[in-house]
Amino acid sequence: MPWNDGLAIGTPAYAIASSVNARIRVVAGPGTGKSFAMKRRVARLLENGADPAMILPVTFTRIAAEDLHRELVGMGVPGCDDLEGVTLHSLALRMLMRNHVLIATGRVPRPLNEFELEPLVCDLMAQHGGKRAVKRLRMAYEAAWARLQQEQPGYALSAEDAAFQADLLSWLRFHEAMLIGEVIPQLYSYLHSNPAAAERSEFAHILVDEYQDLNRAEQGVIALLSGAAEVCIVGDLLP
Repeated sequence: MPWNDGLAIGTPAYAIASSVNARIRVVAGPGTGKSFAMKRRVARLLENGADPAMILPVTFTRIAAEDLHRELVGMGVPGCDDLEGVTLHSLALRMLMRNHVLIATGRVPRPLNEFELEPLVCDLMAQHGGKRAVKRLRMAYEAAWARLQQEQPGYALSAEDAAFQADLLSWLRFHEAMLIGEVIPQLYSYLHSNPAAAERSEFAHILVDEYQDLNRAEQGVIALLSGAAEVCIVGDLLP
């Protein structure tokens, strides 16, 4: 089935799928066909001979990534079996595991499981006010990274936060682990600090679905990966 099968010329879906603009941003209400149009855009790229390895379709959930692949397979699009729709989290883990990135960051991207958080809390609670205080400080640490607050003018850690962060990072490095909330910010930090990183020009086409659900660090990663790529972003209107 061709990419434009059933798409009427002049409709928004056709315009999104067929556009050759390097930057496309689509904002509309839920159920208006944005994701459908993005899938057809991926199909057009593949039909026109784009290397599947150079296409990065980013979805918000694994289910959405599987749905993208299933629809392309159903359309019989050439190269679809080699296309990998990913969540941004899985992409970050994959990139952070590369040897040169491990050396650059000095961190092992092994996210802590829920049951591993208890030893962390127990080890830090004596110095930082007990279990509840450690949980609060940990959540604040992850939230600050997700919002990239450390890049805001005038942002400064309190003495309490700075001491906790130092002890937390020491614990995580010793245990060769990473908080779930650190994964995307760690990739952002690596990309931001290394303008010549190969990862910043790894893809020729980047397509992002459900963009409104991405936090600031996630949006920053997309921006840093997009320097040499054509980008299509679709998202819902926020209430």
